Amino acid sequence: MLKIINLNKDRQRWRDYFCLFISFLFLVFFYINRAPILENAPGLNPKYKIALLAFLWLLGTVLIFVRLDFGEKWNRVLNILYILFAPCYIFLNMEVAVFSTQNSFKGQHLSLLIYNLLLLGIVELVFIVITNRVRLGTDIWAFICVIFNVVNHFVYEFRGTPVMASDIATVGTALEVADGYKIQFDFYTTLALVLLFDFIIIGRVIKCEPVFKKGAHRLYGIAVMAVVSVVSFNCLVMTEFASNRGLYLSLFQPLRSYQRYGSIACFAKSIELSVPEKPEEYSLEKVEEITSKYESDRVDTSKKRPNVITIINEAFSDPKVLADIKTNEDYMPFIHDLMENGNTVSGTSYASIVGGQTANTEYEFLTGNSMSFLPKGTVAFQVYMKHEMPSMVTELKSEGYTGNSATHLQKARNYNRDKAYPLLGFDKFYDYTNLGVPFVKMRNNATDQCTYDNITHDYEQNREKSDAPYFAYTMTIQNHSSYDVPFDNFDDKRIVVEDADAPDLGYYLSLIKYSDEMFENLVEYYKNVDEPTVILLTGDHQPRIYDESMDSITNGEWREWSNEEMMRRYAVPFVIWANYDIDKKTIEKTSMNYLQTILMETIDGELTGFQKFQQDVMKEVPVLTSNGYWGANGKFYYVEDKNSPYYELLQEYAILQYNDLSDYKNRAEEFFELKK
Repeated sequence: MLKIINLNKDRQRWRDYFCLFISFLFLVFFYINRAPILENAPGLNPKYKIALLAFLWLLGTVLIFVRLDFGEKWNRVLNILYILFAPCYIFLNMEVAVFSTQNSFKGQHLSLLIYNLLLLGIVELVFIVITNRVRLGTDIWAFICVIFNVVNHFVYEFRGTPVMASDIATVGTALEVADGYKIQFDFYTTLALVLLFDFIIIGRVIKCEPVFKKGAHRLYGIAVMAVVSVVSFNCLVMTEFASNRGLYLSLFQPLRSYQRYGSIACFAKSIELSVPEKPEEYSLEKVEEITSKYESDRVDTSKKRPNVITIINEAFSDPKVLADIKTNEDYMPFIHDLMENGNTVSGTSYASIVGGQTANTEYEFLTGNSMSFLPKGTVAFQVYMKHEMPSMVTELKSEGYTGNSATHLQKARNYNRDKAYPLLGFDKFYDYTNLGVPFVKMRNNATDQCTYDNITHDYEQNREKSDAPYFAYTMTIQNHSSYDVPFDNFDDKRIVVEDADAPDLGYYLSLIKYSDEMFENLVEYYKNVDEPTVILLTGDHQPRIYDESMDSITNGEWREWSNEEMMRRYAVPFVIWANYDIDKKTIEKTSMNYLQTILMETIDGELTGFQKFQQDVMKEVPVLTSNGYWGANGKFYYVEDKNSPYYELLQEYAILQYNDLSDYKNRAEEFFELKK
């Protein structure tokens, strides 16, 4: 029989007061964020938005004071229905939070919808069994899922890609740079939070008894769920179960996949993709067979060597590869002229990343290894760099180079650089706390000029101790996103994109203009140094440009680009300049893993067996990235395409990389290092 429970019981009062407090916070939240809430989703009338949010808020607030008891039998039935309803609610709310449901599951098979609900339901049961409460376990899981996808929304806005499993390892780094982003809750993220509030309150209306009344039964339940979880994970996540039902996680446009197949299904797929695999044909005998074809050079101690400065510039790129944009003035006149008319080797290099995960470009550049053979989205510095590795740094040190410094004027622990850099052979690491020159900021980040001044300062100090050739490496930070937050110390309107509505692109190019001028200052400094010097400059990736801006500069065409066309988003310029005569060369296409070999060729340095192997690979596969590659025949392939005429060659590359990175105890050292 239905009974209304006394609302004034002391044991309930504090919970009711807390819920009322949360309800009050929502009102404050609505008021503070009213502008972006009302401006977002232009297809919806602001009056309807206000009415819907007000109704849902009022519903949740009223239900705070309601408790229903239908008797033991019907309460049990309601609890079961609540458990079954929860995955449906959570799934819908997750999609609302990120994608506004407008593109979700278009033309998609019902089995994948069930797959999403099944994954949600299994984890829900895990939380219920652990907490021994239907309501508490479900609420915890709902909260985790919705907050995850609210975060997912902001990650996409800032980086251009949704959250994937491998991103968990980079949470610390993401938090370190979060103060540079403008966080705005829109209508859909607000709606998701209000729906979460309502769901939790609705759960409080239903009387809920412990699932297991005896401790032994609870232990049995936990044991059963542990077995179910492991079996489900292995069968549903770590297999091709979802792929066989049509799920394809596009690494070029993961948002499309998340919209079409569901966030939880795609995230689960990213877990599978994050697990490394040993190459099928890997063996030490196979390593010996490959390495025996290439002999590392012996260090020539009599050779005159140039100083080497290598710069990976944060988000440095030329957006003309995306569209024929017009600006009020040239945003990198010096670099454009240097590439066209200077004493340089220059061209276009393709990164494996866009919008973030900078350290992966660093890893490819410094080691010559490729992210193609590592799990998608992982960060090598954080996941795999646990031991000393041969690199361009160790190679130059064996040739007698001094300095051997790395500079990144952010927190040293970002992307595990404080541990990764020494393992790659660097003797010194300058972060924002120990640089030898005044720390100068543009917006919230160190300027390129500050970074370059620290290089020249280190160089001058080195010259007081040694006349041996000098090597320095830097990863700049000036141009880090976001590109919509105003600062008093930065002119964000210096470059204006004409005939397009792309304010964030203009903001970004204003930063690039400063980078161009500061790089010119560095080149001018070494023009006046009476020692042969080579400077390499490239970018780590393209910036995250908002979808609306991409629509404006491409007339929306980018949304229909093929995967090969989408490679434009991964193209960045590179230039190698010398203050002495070198053979001018333009390289139409290359990739980050090859740049160190191209640099060593330019300075006439000795080559390792691995670099000689790369020379042969470059002839057949001029561009190799985690997204795919171009063959010498001009066709675009995926790394896993076994029908490619270059598949066997790339398998050899994968075998060598596995020997270097994973099977390092059996590493073919004489192949990866120069002879002394």
